Amino acid sequence: MFQITRIIKWLAIPVLLIASIFARYAAAYELTVNLVVCLGAVVCVRRAVQLKEYSWAAGFVAIAVVFSPLLLVDKIFLLMGLTCTATLITLIVQFRTHSVPADYSTEIL
Repeated sequence: MFQITRIIKWLAIPVLLIASIFARYAAAYELTVNLVVCLGAVVCVRRAVQLKEYSWAAGFVAIAVVFSPLLLVDKIFLLMGLTCTATLITLIVQFRTHSVPADYSTEIL
């Protein structure tokens, strides 16, 4: 099972990138191809989060945003917002206070 998941994960990136290359050449179907790439990336994000591989999920989120049918300005602000949110969550997790165990505080005194 793990081997199949690994193969699918490594094949998803080239498939999405190749589909994105040919999106411009499918003039009448450009929106459809972009939606397929975006939905493929969203499926990969969901799977990466289930496997707790958050760096892969972040990469697929970026692919999903870039190939979404939003305007360029919306994409830029969405990526900036996601980056700021991820930075804030990382800072909160790293700098939260931890309680000292009761037996450790009595040993020092």
